[in-house]
Amino acid sequence: MRRAWLALLVAVVILVGNLAVPTRAQAAPGSGGTVHIVRRGETLTQIARRYGVSVRALAAANGIANVNRIYVGQRLVIPAAGGPAPAAPAVPAPAGARRWIEIDLSRQRLIAHEGDRVVLNVPVSTGLRHTPTPVGTFRIRSKVRSQTMSGPGYRLPHVQWVMYFVGNYAIHGTYWHNNFGRPMSHGCVNLRNADARFLYEWASYGTPVVIHR
Repeated sequence: MRRAWLALLVAVVILVGNLAVPTRAQAAPGSGGTVHIVRRGETLTQIARRYGVSVRALAAANGIANVNRIYVGQRLVIPAAGGPAPAAPAVPAPAGARRWIEIDLSRQRLIAHEGDRVVLNVPVSTGLRHTPTPVGTFRIRSKVRSQTMSGPGYRLPHVQWVMYFVGNYAIHGTYWHNNFGRPMSHGCVNLRNADARFLYEWASYGTPVVIHR
């Protein structure tokens, strides 16, 4: 009798395991093909903003009940973006470029493209009317982890995640304002520090930067 019960228990365990496998395997196809691995210091809000989706949609796609509880190494399925920014670029990708950065001055947004996938879609602050951000196609020509930026009427120490694309114009992190989505700069492209860090680590020397209105 004991052997019979043991055999029955083993059979049930095997059956349950076999039933569970398809459920796990089917989670990825509905995700749109994008998975984000959580890094130290990241929040769900930051990750949602990076991919242009809502926190609620991201939490729902991953069965997260408490949006304040994610862990390093966690794999997050990114749902299809439903925000105001289009998934398709407003301008053609530079010839031969797999990774490229689009900056839309009219909408004050930066979109990082990898193939036909958007990996970052965030608000930025570009140049004011009298100090405009240049329009055109450029390339990342130098990267500086941290530096002091200064000019007439301002001196900003410890500006992080700086990437120059032409002259003294750069894409960089910003700690002195939180008014992203409106022109604020002397011509550079201001990002939140977390977004600037992601872009700094993602983009390599020579990555195209397309700036348009």
